[in-house]
Amino acid sequence: MSFVESPRFPDRIGYLSVGGPTFRTAVVETNSGAEYRNARWAQSLRRYDLAHSGRTQAEIDELLAFFLAVGQGRAHMFRFRDWADYRVTVTDGRLELGAGTGEPTYQLAKAYAAGAYTHYRDITKPVAGSVACYRNAGLLTVGAGAGNIAIDTTTGLITFVADASQAIASHTPGATHVFTTAADISGLSIGSKVYLTGIVGTAAASLNAIAHTISNKTGSGPYTWTLSTATTGLTVSSNGTAAKFPQASDALTWAGSFDVPVRFDVDEFPIRIEGPGIYTLDTLPLVERRV
Repeated sequence: MSFVESPRFPDRIGYLSVGGPTFRTAVVETNSGAEYRNARWAQSLRRYDLAHSGRTQAEIDELLAFFLAVGQGRAHMFRFRDWADYRVTVTDGRLELGAGTGEPTYQLAKAYAAGAYTHYRDITKPVAGSVACYRNAGLLTVGAGAGNIAIDTTTGLITFVADASQAIASHTPGATHVFTTAADISGLSIGSKVYLTGIVGTAAASLNAIAHTISNKTGSGPYTWTLSTATTGLTVSSNGTAAKFPQASDALTWAGSFDVPVRFDVDEFPIRIEGPGIYTLDTLPLVERRV
């Protein structure tokens, strides 16, 4: 099954749909009347039905063409605008949970807050040209410079360019891992997260593509960095690179619009003729799926 990025489901037809978020919860009732509930989904999925109003010949023609050429019944997924919920502001837009993790890549998300409770929804299909990302309320630039970002509108992933980085000069594996750099990695101190890549050896799986907590930093060139990561008995044959990405103190937000990734939930297109040029559909459901 493929995902068709364009065209999006016709907006004017989708505007008349009925639907919204659903969860999947297993409920077991005991003989005493008490019950136990098991929430099987951490995030909701949307369901919609398009069969709730009369359709003109032009609408039926457009809908039938989309069903046949794009969706091919349940075979392919596509973008759908939920007119009740398709916008994000900096108030509810988050990169992941809204703070840096020391890593380069973040999933766009929307936060739904009610009192002390918040539900986070991954946004995997942002609309191209609508996304603006912010770090500590400052607009981020799309580009290749330090601290810039890349936006993937097919996945909703935001990838940062490192704020600063240095080639690693040497490693000392042990109960805490130690490495050195010839120069400082600007902005990193004890308690910060440093991201390592390009290391070769048996220690690679424990070190690469992970944000490590810095437990100690000494020197003034070269610099010695101690990580709260155990590498006892492991080896390094190629030193790699250490880099700084957004930290826990960095607020990461975004604003823009997004679509829902859906497919038709039937392989039939049941048209009912109500009169000359007027049609209805008994049901034509769409179901969101995770991508």
